[in-house]
Amino acid sequence: MPGIIVDLTRIPALEALADAFVTVGEDWRVSYWNAAAERCFGAAREAALGAPVWEALPAAAQPSLRARLAAVVATRAPLRVPFAAGGDGPALTLDASPLEGGGLALHFRDATDHARVAERYSRLLASIRDGFVAVDADWKVVYVNSAAETLLHVRLHKAVGASLLVHLPSEPPELAAALRGTMGDGQPRRLQAVRPGVEWLRGRYFDLSVDPLAGGGISLLFQDVTERQEREAELARLAAEAQEASRAKSRFFAAVSHELRTPLHAIVGYTHLLSTDSYGDMPQPASRAAERASVCAEHLARLIDDVLVLTTTEIDRLPVYPAPLKLAEYLNEVLEPFRRQAEAKGLRFELDAPAGLTLHVDPERLRQIVYALVTNAIKFTPRGHVRVGVRGTDGEIEIRVEDSGPGIAAEDRARIFEAFEQVGDDARTDSIHRGTGLGLTIARKLAGRLGGSLALEGGDGAGSAFVLRVPISAPE
Repeated sequence: MPGIIVDLTRIPALEALADAFVTVGEDWRVSYWNAAAERCFGAAREAALGAPVWEALPAAAQPSLRARLAAVVATRAPLRVPFAAGGDGPALTLDASPLEGGGLALHFRDATDHARVAERYSRLLASIRDGFVAVDADWKVVYVNSAAETLLHVRLHKAVGASLLVHLPSEPPELAAALRGTMGDGQPRRLQAVRPGVEWLRGRYFDLSVDPLAGGGISLLFQDVTERQEREAELARLAAEAQEASRAKSRFFAAVSHELRTPLHAIVGYTHLLSTDSYGDMPQPASRAAERASVCAEHLARLIDDVLVLTTTEIDRLPVYPAPLKLAEYLNEVLEPFRRQAEAKGLRFELDAPAGLTLHVDPERLRQIVYALVTNAIKFTPRGHVRVGVRGTDGEIEIRVEDSGPGIAAEDRARIFEAFEQVGDDARTDSIHRGTGLGLTIARKLAGRLGGSLALEGGDGAGSAFVLRVPISAPE
């Protein structure tokens, strides 16, 4: 629309704008100049109308801006760019849009607040310890913060405008895939402990966040986590060494236990023969000494047996041989010695095992668990009762060993399952009478080997209840 001047009376809304608004025709001459444009650029409307826009707005005459405005006319794609009007005027943002009949509409907004916000965010990005890089839709770097300059050994003036694709490492492939993926679909992506295949990074590791930018392009936020990776690798090495040391300890205990069992059992046998006058009459003090030696040797033999079971459980070599088992008949037979022991102590012993319950389990391992639980219940219950109850539910059998003893304090409930840990009354000061401190440890490990669990119920002062749960069908 060359030579046409817009009638101001027809567009009063544009006159009311606080922003400068200018239109130019196809011949690049000013066809409209509102009152805000007069104030903003210091040019009277009469002087601006009909003049080439490059004269009315000298700042628009810069070759780069002229080319971009021409592209708006050619492609009809809107443009938003910073605009420096010169002088003491405020910073502006120019929105250039094509007009339907030809020419352009130029809308100049005060960008002071926007610039202030942008400067604040720029200072924030510059101050963070993580690297930050912004890339436009054409893969051109538009921003690099100071942390990124340090981490990547680049300088802002050299990085901005460079193509990220040219400098993108080929290794690892997931790095390039994440950047291309977010650029393509706009979905954020996260990578951990990425090690770019670039020699000058000297094998450093980075955590990377790739996010889309509102105006197109992507942002990269990355943190150097090399020290963290090195610490984790060192911890993994130490853990492996500790595990190997534990396995070596278990193998040592197993070997020593095997070697000690034979002579200890011989000592037990010979001292028993001595204490029972099998070799002839012995003085009474000698018989008592032999009996005491026999008791001590039996205690050591039990300790060796417990250590052997514990170590073989720890290194997963304990054999398990499941077999069909009628539980009521089995427990009646296994617990009969304990019934007599409890009654001799003045305790009431109860067994409640419904007939007909059958499960597939290793009888010997189950016996070891039940022995440990019932022995403890009788040993540490001064009066009252010991009760063994059985019930089947949800594909498993529950064996509950209850006592009316003093219970176990809350602070001791976790550690009673630890090896060599013992809690209780003063009667446990004698090592022979208090046992090895391995019974519950072994019982819980054996429960796990059978595919079940062992837990403690009951509170301080209200007795204790140990609950063993094992599947009706033995696990593979």
